[in-house]
Amino acid sequence: MIHQAALLVAILRIALVLAAVDAAGLRLAHAQPPSSAKPTGPKSKVRPTNPLDIKRLDAKLEEVRDSFLRDTTTLITSYENLGQFERAKTLLESLQKLDPRNEPIKAKLGQLNERILETNEFEIEIEPGEPWQAIGAVKKDRPIRIRVVGDYKLSAALTVGPDGVPADTSAEDLVANVPLGAVMGVIAPAGSAGQAGAGNQNDKPARPFAVGGSFDKNADRDGVLYLKANLPPGTKCTGQLTAKVSGPDRPTP
Repeated sequence: MIHQAALLVAILRIALVLAAVDAAGLRLAHAQPPSSAKPTGPKSKVRPTNPLDIKRLDAKLEEVRDSFLRDTTTLITSYENLGQFERAKTLLESLQKLDPRNEPIKAKLGQLNERILETNEFEIEIEPGEPWQAIGAVKKDRPIRIRVVGDYKLSAALTVGPDGVPADTSAEDLVANVPLGAVMGVIAPAGSAGQAGAGNQNDKPARPFAVGGSFDKNADRDGVLYLKANLPPGTKCTGQLTAKVSGPDRPTP
């Protein structure tokens, strides 16, 4: 269904562009001054441009534009009424490409993003002290919202030298750019959470980021979202954190 909608948008866009190109071509021909150069070959009869033809074509251009906007708006509303917010958003994004500065379109996209986040929210328990926990698949540029509540107690049994606690980006050690004990996340290929540099050759290395109690950002890549608390090895924890997550695909039971 989404491919059919995208195809319809593409067809309408092509029709709009072709009509605009034809209209521009006629205007150019009408405005071109007669050449002073003498023809070198046999004379060819050039049909003079009729202003009425241009008016008719301009009217057709407006008709195509209005039809495009009307049909696309109807499709967006229909998908939205059925709860298919992602499909409505895909159409609206296509519409935005034709008019990037249209503020109502930007506002509507914001509303759709909010509804998408609201409708796919789910809860997941985070066990502090445990390894990276897979939350769900995410897609690049799609919004992620995380809200974490709860508290826990920790006690660490580790040997610390003059250089302090080791800081590394592995799943075993403390992550330097995230506060001690804070919830953090990483987007990486399935099964590679916490591995420095994880990702394909076209991606920047996957790096853990601070989540804390609240996180709202778009995914910077395709992959799986993982969560864990930033704790040194050997930490004993009592208590539990609850995360409300929107954006990633719901985990399968």
